[in-house]
Amino acid sequence: MPSNTKKLSFDNLLKDKRAILVISFIFAFVAWLAIAVTQAPEVERVIENVKVNIDDSVPSQLGYEAFGVDELYVDITVRGKRYLVGDNVLSAKDFEVTAVTSHVDAPGIYSLQLKATPKNADATYSIVSKSMDNVEVYFDTPRTAEFLVETNVECQSENLLASDDYMTSDPIPSSEKITITGPATEVEKVQHVVATAQTKGNLKATETLQAYLTVADAYGAEIKYLTLTPSAENFTITIPVYTVASLPVTVDFEKVPAKYLNNLPAVSSIPASFEFAVDSNKLDTLDAVSIGTIDFTTLEPGINRIEMDLSGVKDAIALNPDQKVEILIELEEEEN
Repeated sequence: MPSNTKKLSFDNLLKDKRAILVISFIFAFVAWLAIAVTQAPEVERVIENVKVNIDDSVPSQLGYEAFGVDELYVDITVRGKRYLVGDNVLSAKDFEVTAVTSHVDAPGIYSLQLKATPKNADATYSIVSKSMDNVEVYFDTPRTAEFLVETNVECQSENLLASDDYMTSDPIPSSEKITITGPATEVEKVQHVVATAQTKGNLKATETLQAYLTVADAYGAEIKYLTLTPSAENFTITIPVYTVASLPVTVDFEKVPAKYLNNLPAVSSIPASFEFAVDSNKLDTLDAVSIGTIDFTTLEPGINRIEMDLSGVKDAIALNPDQKVEILIELEEEEN
């Protein structure tokens, strides 16, 4: 009895035109999908920014390191079914690009072949090409050395300073020394590290300029494959600019008795004023220039005459540092 029921139900299904239509549609869709998947045309797609890894297995055995390829990327082109290589399927992280170093056997520059492979060993798409097939890499033992920085200011104007009322001194680099790391062969060639800054000139005040660094050999040829500390991007040169002014002088005191701390003796000089170059940004706040320090315990009551010169000036630059100065310090007589 149950078997007759199933037969009747199936017979009834075959007599139902709407059911037959649905079944036919399902079979047609499955057949179309199977054909679309198996017979779909292949497409090509570019995978961008795949990082290049340097195979250091051989160079490291010789004590060599790779220089000049810290951040190297290539684009690769793949071919395969759209559903295998689509944007939502593959990305740079699905591939490995390796620079082959099996022939590295001495210090120097090598042209290394790049080998690209899918990380999935069972991938059914193919790699067609790369944006570059070779890369130049310098192999050598690493070396680090420290060098003094030379400064060079290029002025596009006829004069660096605005007028004769201003003067300057040697440019000041943001770091007097720089540490260089790189291939030993190249580091040994370094003879000059030059920081160069450009200005239009006509300066009236101290100015700090962005500088670029050049590392060169004895013949002035620039040396590559080097790492600089501090980095070249943050290097500056300061050009000190001073205003030439006539100012009085004074002295500082040491070993001052407590009773004089708030009542220091008057100080005068012969001549009364001198020519100094003062930082243009500090001139307005400078009333007198200190030319040295006096031991208060050496002073006697009355007028003390002390001969000095301008070589001990710190807050300014004396235009004539050897000029003699007679300092007059009047100390009142002590009452009995």
